[in-house]
Amino acid sequence: MRDPSERVGYLIWQLSQAYMQRLERALGPLGLTQAQFGTLVRLSRDGALSSAELARRSGITAQSMGAALRGLVERGLVERRPHPTHGKIIEMCVTPAGEALALRAETALEPCEQETLEPFQPQEREQVRSHLRRMLGALNPQALGPGDGSRHEGT
Repeated sequence: MRDPSERVGYLIWQLSQAYMQRLERALGPLGLTQAQFGTLVRLSRDGALSSAELARRSGITAQSMGAALRGLVERGLVERRPHPTHGKIIEMCVTPAGEALALRAETALEPCEQETLEPFQPQEREQVRSHLRRMLGALNPQALGPGDGSRHEGT
């Protein structure tokens, strides 16, 4: 049987678990989940989106996105608006309070980013981000948002 640490999936899973624990600790005092933080950032950067599109770009289920959005709407961080041309589509829009909280959360997460990239030399860090974007682009290109994804960095 192969050593699991030789499998990319195992390494990604373990890394994800360790990183998510750090994110939860950093976002907890702000009253945000990782899904809620990702939603605020996505709406701040990409503009109004339907909940279905938010779920696709975030790589989570529609149900999980619905739960994340409910909490954000209840707190006045996101609001629902009718789509300007499609009568049946409701778009989600970040409010100024939501944008402000997203910025506070970005600051709170900076130590997580630094700790994760600590093993790499400064010149290697962009290479790590680039390789991760390429992998994500192969598995879920919608997560990179509009365009080619070269300007996007994950959390």
